[in-house]
Amino acid sequence: MQIKWGIKKIAESLGLKTKKKGKMYDCKETLRHVMMALDGELSADEEKEFLSHINHCSRCLEKYEIERSFKEFLTEKISRHPIPLQLIDQIRTTILGKADR
Repeated sequence: MQIKWGIKKIAESLGLKTKKKGKMYDCKETLRHVMMALDGELSADEEKEFLSHINHCSRCLEKYEIERSFKEFLTEKISRHPIPLQLIDQIRTTILGKADR
């Protein structure tokens, strides 16, 4: 059986705007929100729209997963080390010394 490729099907396969229940999904807009979503900076409405889009768009979901994995990788590799008080005082003295000039 041959599959019919209409305009809507072609647009969806290219990850362009597709219509779902009267709403337009915009991949460019969704991809702009990926980092905000990962950082928990989306409003409730933005997050709902974002999640709805990535659940229907494999291209955007893939990009979201790549960014999420990369952020996890960085988080695992970065560790915090205490800074010696002597170093803090030394930096403060240097900064204040330059401010007096």
